[in-house]
Amino acid sequence: MRTIFKGLGIVALILSYITTSFFIRLIPLRDRKKRLLLIINSSFFAKQALPVLGMDVTVKGREKLPARGKIRLIVSNHVSSLDILVLLSLIPSVFVTSVELKHRLLTGMIARCGGSIFVERRSVASLRKEISEISRVLKEGCTVVVFPEGTTSNGERVMPFKNSLLDAAAKTAVKILPLCVRYRKVNSEEITAQNRDSVFYHGGVTFVKHALQVLSLKSIEVEVVALETIPVHGQISRKQLAAAAHHAISTAYRQ
Repeated sequence: MRTIFKGLGIVALILSYITTSFFIRLIPLRDRKKRLLLIINSSFFAKQALPVLGMDVTVKGREKLPARGKIRLIVSNHVSSLDILVLLSLIPSVFVTSVELKHRLLTGMIARCGGSIFVERRSVASLRKEISEISRVLKEGCTVVVFPEGTTSNGERVMPFKNSLLDAAAKTAVKILPLCVRYRKVNSEEITAQNRDSVFYHGGVTFVKHALQVLSLKSIEVEVVALETIPVHGQISRKQLAAAAHHAISTAYRQ
């Protein structure tokens, strides 16, 4: 019964979210202002979704999160689809995701409604264009979130970072804010190798199976650690930026 009631609540929120996003797109505003409204809308609905899913989010270093009007390129580890809800609830942001997601019916529509940027990492020509798009969105005043592992994992460690998308920070001189997402408890029990797959999304698990597992849970406790910002200047390369962010996040994750 829990799965059914929580599922109905999430479906209602998704329908409301898609509807409001549709009307925002109809407003005769410039693309920049529309995107800002879309991410504010996304952040609002993310906050509503957390209690429906039984999620409790705590933040260490909250004062380091970007204040209104402050732009950051946020770099985070990635273990679950819930990471997006968690980060959106804290910071209205544009997310960078794979182009494969764009063509999926429901999740693709949800991502488009949030003004997401879709990247094709396998094509150098496309990637250059998309890095320019990320730079443009940063210059427009939007905070952007990147998961540089490129995929989710089983949470045993923070996987190596792909550094290409960090070119956007180098081109705009926007500071990088590393965030470490750690799932602490599921149903009031510490996360272990035995129960982690009820919330982590990795391997060959389908999104439907993952969603049903999440909906069946009574509670999920998540901690987000905001780390020191990484300044960007002309002499620093994207590889150095990726290495600094990975070191900070993986160190916090092991703790």
